[in-house]
Amino acid sequence: KGISNVVATIILIAVAIALAVAVAVWVFGLAGSASKTATLQIQAVGLNNTASLATSGTAYLSLLVSNPSSAAIGINGFTLGSLSCVFSTPLQIPAGMQGQLLVIGLSISSGNFTGVNTIYLGGSAQSIATTCTGRQAAQVGVQYSGYLTTVSGQTYPFTVTASS
Repeated sequence: KGISNVVATIILIAVAIALAVAVAVWVFGLAGSASKTATLQIQAVGLNNTASLATSGTAYLSLLVSNPSSAAIGINGFTLGSLSCVFSTPLQIPAGMQGQLLVIGLSISSGNFTGVNTIYLGGSAQSIATTCTGRQAAQVGVQYSGYLTTVSGQTYPFTVTASS
């Protein structure tokens, strides 16, 4: 015999509603997790002490770092022009941190940025070794592009002008 048309229609509508609810939960679940992705805010402050360093010394790359997310973020390294440096252990930026000064002391040799001498976060020295490749000419008045790289592979660009 089979089922009546009314019962078949009700079953089809119920299945369609169940599928729509399942798709909505999946879509909003993905959107919700994407909005919770950890993100940094970077603002370049300056690249100081480059005038007197024609031969050797330390220049200071200063960045304001904020982490408005609810999870700590690890910075794995940075690039400044042709100089790329990787940290031996990630520099942890705590969740909710706002406007902390990150200062990276760049070593200069023969008029080029060649590596990292010191790293300060919020005024505290960080015990992090770095491995750098490449070199970047150090000149007052030149605008340099760079970026920070996180453990998750995200990059956060910045632009800074070298000053004396």
